[in-house]
Amino acid sequence: MVRSVPLLSLFLLLTLASAVRAQTSPTCGIVDVEGPSEVDPGTPLVLKVKTTGNIHTTKPEFKWTLSAGEITAGQGTEEITVDTVGLGGLELVATVELSGAPTGCKGSVSRITRVNLPPPVCGLAFDSYGDISAEDEEARLDNFAIQLSNVPLSSGQIIMSAGQETFKNETMERLARTKSYLVNVRDIDPTRILTTDCGFTQELNIRFYVIPVGVAPLTCDTSSEVPFSKVKFTKRRPKSSKRLR
Repeated sequence: MVRSVPLLSLFLLLTLASAVRAQTSPTCGIVDVEGPSEVDPGTPLVLKVKTTGNIHTTKPEFKWTLSAGEITAGQGTEEITVDTVGLGGLELVATVELSGAPTGCKGSVSRITRVNLPPPVCGLAFDSYGDISAEDEEARLDNFAIQLSNVPLSSGQIIMSAGQETFKNETMERLARTKSYLVNVRDIDPTRILTTDCGFTQELNIRFYVIPVGVAPLTCDTSSEVPFSKVKFTKRRPKSSKRLR
């Protein structure tokens, strides 16, 4: 009975030590990705891996993938910067993998960041013009196409009012021509181009708007509209250039 006491004490000590080791045993791999839950479009998004203190290598390599956007800095490292231009209204999913993570270690994790919608359009046109030459119109359309390409989730709205002196179907023809140029020459997706006929005003006017995702298209302003009874239809004006298609 006297010898059983030390043996029992030793057994209890070993059991307690095992329990302590089980509670304090370090895990390995990725714990989380730190970063904001939401950002405004155009604001650089910075994401950083949070790991445990026990990594299998002194120079871990991380592979990042995104559901949208572009990594502008940090691929392969623990911290990246993401370009959020044009991502308004999306939930961006960033996934990071720890290269060569041993069995039993957490090798990957994902994080969702919401990119807020841009502020609504306040009625300011990207560009507007009247009855200009085809060459000038082509240059203005080129600039509009570049802007649409810079904001890939936006739509382009073309609003036209024919002049009080016009020829029949002028609005329909010019809207079709401008859209055709954007689609066939500038490679803009046709589903992104909306054309709107706003009747007649004293002078011909064409306006271009970049409509962010989630924002309703603009409607016609009837305050300066000329009644149809006062519209004068003339002969079709000669085309000054055949470049515009």
